[in-house]
Amino acid sequence: MKKSILLISVLAMSIALTAIDMPEIELDIVLDAHFYSGDTANEGDFDTTNRYQIRKAAVSLEGVLTDRVEYAMEFGVATCIGSGDQLRIMEAVVMYELLDDVHVGLKQGHVLKGFAARRECSAQLSMEKPVFMSTLSDCHPQGAVLNGNFDLGGNMALEAELSLMNGPNGTLDGEHDYNLGMIFKTPVQGLDLAGYYNLTERQYYDEDYQQYSEDGFRAGGGIEYRNHNVWSTFEYYVGEGFERDDQKIAAWYAQLGYDAQVGIERLRSIQPFVRYESWDRDIDADEEQLYTYLEAGINVHVSDNTMLRGAFRTNTDTPNGVEEDPDSFIIRLQTGI
Repeated sequence: MKKSILLISVLAMSIALTAIDMPEIELDIVLDAHFYSGDTANEGDFDTTNRYQIRKAAVSLEGVLTDRVEYAMEFGVATCIGSGDQLRIMEAVVMYELLDDVHVGLKQGHVLKGFAARRECSAQLSMEKPVFMSTLSDCHPQGAVLNGNFDLGGNMALEAELSLMNGPNGTLDGEHDYNLGMIFKTPVQGLDLAGYYNLTERQYYDEDYQQYSEDGFRAGGGIEYRNHNVWSTFEYYVGEGFERDDQKIAAWYAQLGYDAQVGIERLRSIQPFVRYESWDRDIDADEEQLYTYLEAGINVHVSDNTMLRGAFRTNTDTPNGVEEDPDSFIIRLQTGI
């Protein structure tokens, strides 16, 4: 903890002393109340036990060091990168403007692997990213990034990103995570297409407990519409090389939300939503390994920066002989400045 605080202090002081302009500072606070029901609820497993928790509490800085060098940093606590009780650096980015709207640099943070993977959890339509996302990708990988944004005319634009990131153990020794992703903004206002291909290498152990490395891949594509108060998304993913080097999975999710405007000072809008997830964890298994989930909830926007959220989630299908996850109900208060 002390080392983390010292490192963050040194980085913040360095930025303050060298930056031409003062950085933009944002604060993000997300607080949860979790309640579970079912045969496997409240039986000693922290993840399925009733509790209050700090989902995220973080400060982010973003600014310009020179005309062509930009930086960003986020630090705080979050359950997606730990237990939620340790101060950590979540994102750290330094990018150089190689050409107009083309940047190259080093980064720890989200890379372009579709719509859901790119967004912070607090910016999702539902409470969290789909359950299979952590299997497909690390949340905050580290490495080199080349990113470009291109205006194609006719209300069209393309964002493309190449990232060469560390593997799951944080090294390039027998592992890596190389990704090419794109988001295409179509001529239809609010309609975007996304796609990515992710070449991986991971380390495994054979039957003699000898370590070896094997290549794998992840790929995905999706479509999203966000206009006229409607938020609709569909994304599909496939991959190979997970717990076993020949393990193949397929997964998809579809979600729909509508932001009904109320227009009064203390209640801006109400946004009901629903999301369905399907995850085949082992396509070639002798018995089907399909898991499905249904989530329904509501986001209440009480101000421009504050939401009160609630959602019910249930595990609708599991393979034969596997107990279903307990049902969960989450109440969330999130705010930011």
